[in-house]
Amino acid sequence: MSAGGSGGLTVADLHKAFGTHPVLRGVDLSVPEGAFVAVLGASGSGKTTLLRILAGFERPDRGAVRVGDEILDDADRHLPAERRRIGYVSQEGSLFPHLTVAANVGFGLRRGRSRERVVGHLLELVGLSALGRRYPHQLSGGQQQRVALARVLAVQPRIVLLDEPFASLDAGLRAAVRGDIHDLLRRAGATAVLVTHDQDEALTLADLVAVIRDGRIAQVAPPRDLYEAPVDPDLAQFVGEANLIEGISHGSTVETGFGQLPLRDGRISAGQGLTVLVRPEQLRVVAGSGSGPGERGERRGVAARVVEVDFHGHDAVVRVVVDAGAASPLIARVAGEVSLAAGAPVTLTVDGPVHCWPRPPAGIGDGPPVAVLAVD
Repeated sequence: MSAGGSGGLTVADLHKAFGTHPVLRGVDLSVPEGAFVAVLGASGSGKTTLLRILAGFERPDRGAVRVGDEILDDADRHLPAERRRIGYVSQEGSLFPHLTVAANVGFGLRRGRSRERVVGHLLELVGLSALGRRYPHQLSGGQQQRVALARVLAVQPRIVLLDEPFASLDAGLRAAVRGDIHDLLRRAGATAVLVTHDQDEALTLADLVAVIRDGRIAQVAPPRDLYEAPVDPDLAQFVGEANLIEGISHGSTVETGFGQLPLRDGRISAGQGLTVLVRPEQLRVVAGSGSGPGERGERRGVAARVVEVDFHGHDAVVRVVVDAGAASPLIARVAGEVSLAAGAPVTLTVDGPVHCWPRPPAGIGDGPPVAVLAVD
């Protein structure tokens, strides 16, 4: 069984306030048909409000929602939730406790042989063929979420909305269930929108990630592009951990305290002050302080000292303080077998290329703090 396809989802200039508190301030978003899009944002950013408007549970104050050529919401029209053919999977799954698994899945279908056939197919699809006669309280959290998804897919929705559906699961189960549901949506050919505050979840599952910030979409991009080339330093620090250092443009390279590093995004006018993004996995840490500075124009080692090591098994997060020039620690991610202790001297180098933004004039929207390392 495949989800009903009739075009992608388009959101234009969506506004919503509750009383005097504005939540959405002009959201624009395009979801291609068959795509899996994650809307990522901090608590209170408007993610769930956006999803409820898409589902038809809330009406926007201004703006438009369309699926294909059909208008669901605008100034003149509001299509009720039950007529939208949009499926909604909540955090709790919201199964009917008095109905069996099979009855839950088939709740929105007409009775008859075709209903039994569809329910059987969907239970097989979600790997629960043997559990059709059980009740929700007899299932694990992950099984309940798979039943909730099967119930949504039974009515062949045009769009599937997922409201943090893995948040109530423990960490070990969460990864397995979200992988299962991702595969199920792929096989069903569904267009899906997931809202989450979990960055790993968004980057792992989605074809596109839309970051909502201050009631607007700050950036929409494939996960790798969002991580490697965020639109501004604040977004860089929101999506993953980030080291921000100062640099000066040399055209296709940037001069930093780590020497000249290649730019990821082409050329920038020479002589311009830049904020440089160095992700923790780009920062190489070598025990000892034997590496001296390279020639001008080359990468160079920077002497530093370990402040803290957080061991995660497969890798470790190391915080280091540069001996000269950086007021705040830098963050590196190293392989788990690397053994470093607090206080140990190390040498840092950077693997490029790097992403940069022009530095604003002093005092004008300075943005997040930037580590200043001496630039020769």
